[in-house]
Amino acid sequence: MTEQEKEIVAKASVPMTIANVFRWIFLMAALFIVIFLFFGNKIWEGTAWYTALSVKAYSVLLWDILLMLLSNVVRIIFTARYNKIVKSL
Repeated sequence: MTEQEKEIVAKASVPMTIANVFRWIFLMAALFIVIFLFFGNKIWEGTAWYTALSVKAYSVLLWDILLMLLSNVVRIIFTARYNKIVKSL
């Protein structure tokens, strides 16, 4: 590969890498919330503050999972575009 082709491949991989970073951020946030809810249901079951917080945590978890799904779709699209560019070289 020439230097120009390497530069094109490097530029094409940037959006794919950024989408992957967002996917990992959303995944770690969801994992933290799920672990908090799992152990919270065992430790603070029946307390008023935990019940109110768990309702909000479930809604945040729903949006977090939806954003993680969206970032997966975006990553797949960017990966397909990257593969098309690499094949053309």
